[in-house]
Amino acid sequence: MSFAHVPGTIVILLAAIPGAAAVASGTCTGPPAMMEKFGSQPTTENAVALGSWFAANKQFECALEVVRGALMADPQSGHLHYLEGLALFELGQPAAAIPPLQDAIRLQPKAIQPHLTLAEIYDQSGQTAETDAEWKAALAIDPHSEIALDGYSESLLARKDYMGVINLLHSAPRTEPLALHLAESYGSLNYLDDASAVLNEAMKLSPDSVPLAKAESVVLIKQQRFDDAVRVLEDVDNRHPGDRQADLSYLRVLVETRHHYMARPLALKLLAQTPHDSEVLYLNGVVDHFVGDDAAAKAHLEEAVAQVPDFSYSRYHLGVVLVDLHEWAEAKLNFEKAIALGDTSPKVHYKLAIALHNLGDEDRAAHEVEIYQEQRKVENDNFEAARRVAHADRKLSEGNVQEAIALYRQSCDQVPGNAGFKVKLSVALHKAGDFEGERAQLEQAVKLDPQLAAAQKQLGYLLARSGDVAGAVEHYRMAVRAAPAWVEAWINLAAELAVETHFSEAREAVATALSLDPANAQAQELSGQLARDAATQQTQP
Repeated sequence: MSFAHVPGTIVILLAAIPGAAAVASGTCTGPPAMMEKFGSQPTTENAVALGSWFAANKQFECALEVVRGALMADPQSGHLHYLEGLALFELGQPAAAIPPLQDAIRLQPKAIQPHLTLAEIYDQSGQTAETDAEWKAALAIDPHSEIALDGYSESLLARKDYMGVINLLHSAPRTEPLALHLAESYGSLNYLDDASAVLNEAMKLSPDSVPLAKAESVVLIKQQRFDDAVRVLEDVDNRHPGDRQADLSYLRVLVETRHHYMARPLALKLLAQTPHDSEVLYLNGVVDHFVGDDAAAKAHLEEAVAQVPDFSYSRYHLGVVLVDLHEWAEAKLNFEKAIALGDTSPKVHYKLAIALHNLGDEDRAAHEVEIYQEQRKVENDNFEAARRVAHADRKLSEGNVQEAIALYRQSCDQVPGNAGFKVKLSVALHKAGDFEGERAQLEQAVKLDPQLAAAQKQLGYLLARSGDVAGAVEHYRMAVRAAPAWVEAWINLAAELAVETHFSEAREAVATALSLDPANAQAQELSGQLARDAATQQTQP
């Protein structure tokens, strides 16, 4: 909701208003008709109009002069206080902007703009709680505000509250920023089909979006649909001829999916445009090596490493080229640096073993081969299990529940440490009516990863229906700890606390739910019931 214009009933003497004097003197210039009207009738309404124009055109000092002058005569104008706060913020005085913005909220509590500006101020200063409070206040005024949805979901993402983002955005418009936040949250929880569906919807609305195409390609690669990932970025690159970011995104996916010969012309084109860009140098080095030009690969990768020494991929690929050139000592140093920078791939240990062997260090070489073999087995197991899970997902969506369960079980047995696989199996078991089996899988999943909010909540539900109220409360608490913005989990926690007769805590939990979603009917009903129960207890002898 925007500010309503304050009726222009307060006529201010021109000579008494500093803002009007500045306008009259010609220091500030705006549209002639607006300037003339404000000069002859310096009312609050005309001050708001002119101050807004100055703010919209980034003449913030002029906006500040006009609104401060008007505030001397009309200190109860919420809109003038908002414009004062906005101007101060844009002039680089965020601390000074807070009081007038708070005054604007006090005077016009249904205005959304002061909350949005305050949220931005608090966010820039790292005040997370205050930032979130302003985003939520803005959404209470307008639940469909894309600015507030974007800001609040970004804040939740920064805390890895993926369920909070999903619950906030699942029914939001598929605009580019909102779709990216929602898809990232689904992807982080390994709900790849959901992430893909969100991005597909968004791409239909914004088919030319490079960020959406990049995000979709990431999901497709995780789903091992490499050709589809290439096709998506090729399509968006064709829509943006000459766009460097589109070209670079397309080149990245070509290299990542090993389409090196397709990548070669584009790599050379980008290198000619930006010959000293570290990422372009790195990508060219990878392609050079694949097509057999190790001299060019070495030169490009060495320059990339010189510019960005702490990029593990450049280090690894430079080491590979140096192995082919029999420069063993330098290869060894680059492989060791890649590992120190976080490269956990089996191949880096295998290549390091080759360099060590040729340097005569057989003991270390043998040790690196052992690490390679162990990690290779884990990698292969994860790859096979992931493919089987993707097959199981399709079977489950088709209604073949028992086939899906069998496939999920095989993957869980093959990779027992993957909590996400166990959650998927629990979903299939629930559909089959095997609630004991579902509970067992969920218990194993949350033991591996206590931050799985959805698993914690579902486990709480199963325990509640079995009569284990204390256990349900424990897992609902874990759910809201992992996803503090999940309204439904707070309601479930409040309900079970009430069953345990922990009424004070129950009221706190439902109050949290209402602060997150004031219009939530279930939370309102539970809050009312708890209030009535408290009143009844007070009247009983």
